[in-house]
Amino acid sequence: MNRPHGPLSKTQEYQALADIGSPSISSAGTGTRRILWIDGVGGYLMLDKDDVLIGQATAGSSVDVGVVGDLSRQAAIVRRRDTDYLLQPLQDTRLNGNSIHSPQLLSTGDELQWSARVKIRFTKPHPLSATARLDVVSLHRFQPRVDGVLLLADSCILGPSASCHVRCPDWTQDLLMYRQGSDWYFRTVNEVDANGRAVKGQILISSGLRLRWDDCSLSIE
Repeated sequence: MNRPHGPLSKTQEYQALADIGSPSISSAGTGTRRILWIDGVGGYLMLDKDDVLIGQATAGSSVDVGVVGDLSRQAAIVRRRDTDYLLQPLQDTRLNGNSIHSPQLLSTGDELQWSARVKIRFTKPHPLSATARLDVVSLHRFQPRVDGVLLLADSCILGPSASCHVRCPDWTQDLLMYRQGSDWYFRTVNEVDANGRAVKGQILISSGLRLRWDDCSLSIE
């Protein structure tokens, strides 16, 4: 259930800070990291981890979400707890224009800002999925150069409706991605071409996978 963002209670704040520990989180750069390329739509960095470090994209950087712009190498951490997301600032950070100095709960549509101009929007597009999305809304870009970042939780929906995590306007039906154990799968209703083989149902998501059906296609890097 989404909660309105705002200051945490002292108990929540202390617990969050205790959980976070050092700002230089050890989990940065670990976890599953793939890029989803959807032909005619765009590219999306997929991160399958609870703690995501946002920072400046520099040579050799181990941040999870690198941004080419004027922000610290470790600007903030976005942490998922159950279905909620928490923003922990590590440098001067604004949330919807207001300076924050302690962990804040995020709500869909929130705008995160560093320095004068670097802005990222946080959204949770689908009401039944905890997966969230980050989009650069200023004149900057992610590194690698993608159109958005998917913070994978339990499922992710690609399709034509506005509530999909990635909107594919020309598709006629949704394509579900879901977690099973430590792996992620596509679930197809109809037969598709997967790396030259006709398959239907559960398809393991792995690097090098190429799917084609009707006039749609995507690949995993």
